[in-house]
Amino acid sequence: MKKLVGLFVLSTGLLVGCGVEKPDVVNLSYVDAHWTVSKYAKEELISLHSADETLEACSGKLTTELEGDLIVFDTIVANRYPMTDTGEEYAFKAVSYMKGDENYVLCRDMASNRYSAEVIESFPDDVDVSTGTPIGRYPVVGPADKSAKTALRDADELNESGNPIEPFLETLVAFSPALYGEIEVEIGGMPSPYPLFSFDPSMASMKDIKVAIGYDTITEKPYLLLMFADLYFSVTPLESMIDQTAEGLTYEALSVERIPLEAELVPDQTYPLYEFTYTRDGKVVNETMTFTYRTSDLLSTAERKQLETQPDEDYMPLVVGPLVYLHQQPFNPESPLSYPVLLKAAGNEMDDLVQAINSAEPTKRQGDEGDYPLLTIVDGHKGQEFEVTYKQRSKKLDIYVTDRSTDETYKLTSEGAETFLSYFPDLKKK
Repeated sequence: MKKLVGLFVLSTGLLVGCGVEKPDVVNLSYVDAHWTVSKYAKEELISLHSADETLEACSGKLTTELEGDLIVFDTIVANRYPMTDTGEEYAFKAVSYMKGDENYVLCRDMASNRYSAEVIESFPDDVDVSTGTPIGRYPVVGPADKSAKTALRDADELNESGNPIEPFLETLVAFSPALYGEIEVEIGGMPSPYPLFSFDPSMASMKDIKVAIGYDTITEKPYLLLMFADLYFSVTPLESMIDQTAEGLTYEALSVERIPLEAELVPDQTYPLYEFTYTRDGKVVNETMTFTYRTSDLLSTAERKQLETQPDEDYMPLVVGPLVYLHQQPFNPESPLSYPVLLKAAGNEMDDLVQAINSAEPTKRQGDEGDYPLLTIVDGHKGQEFEVTYKQRSKKLDIYVTDRSTDETYKLTSEGAETFLSYFPDLKKK
């Protein structure tokens, strides 16, 4: 994905007869117009202006230890929403700022579910350090307070399925926020294929995450009930969490006993929390539901670099790139572009196309606006935008590109123009 670096080096040379170093035409940077950057503060979503600081975070030498008692300040999230109908260029990066023995920034993006961290000298201006929230390394589980029981009993979501779900109020427990990690569930020896929920630094200011068991007496099916910050409520059929083919199973005369547990969860240690008793096919069944907290080490600098070219197989890459588009209209995150308004460069390897653009020569001239006046390159978190003009000659088409950030114009060489057209064959039909 980072083959462009080599191409930039190869293309840097001296202009003939001038003794002046030829500038790089392809010069990727963080394009603010491609990103929406925001943070939550005082329960409001605040939009920020520049994406640079957020996207540049955790790009230096990473630390694998966060020392001291941690206080979390703001979490800033950058989203590059789909520009096209394929959504290939979608990306996000979440950046949390915190203080321990040093100032830290903790980052996660689409390359991995693991976090990377960096020591920083000071916090950006967008980060409010006047208030912060302490956060533990590991979650603490214990009984929930009385107000949570009231909120659970009165939750509207318990009746949304059409059949009333009865919450077992005595099963209600609370998990305190943790820095990161996941809670896994196992029922009767069968593990759930996905975690019950994941922790995130931005959850520091939340109240505890509440978990309880509910029961539909009509269908005789149990449900897992979740409350986040007493604002968001989720209802999940228990059978779907352990066996996608288990539809139709019933839990006759279900009773649930909460096993007393009040402790900080040690990673990778399994804790029994609920004991289920029910009747199926005339037999009494007893099953235990257990919870396990999973965490992982912070990424090292070497691991981070490896993920940039070989992302975790369970997660999407930052971008399969570079991606190169010709388009008639500017990108709009609220209305992704599609063919024929947008043309994607043909093929999977963009090396020759990028080299053709990067080898273009500076010029004061421009051509005429054609059907596709805009060109965009996206690679990783970075990108570049050009305006494209054309001049038809008797036997060839001259192609000019103007960097929209610098207003510098370049003319593709004859060979470069032919290469350009080979990646956009629809242009030859115009």
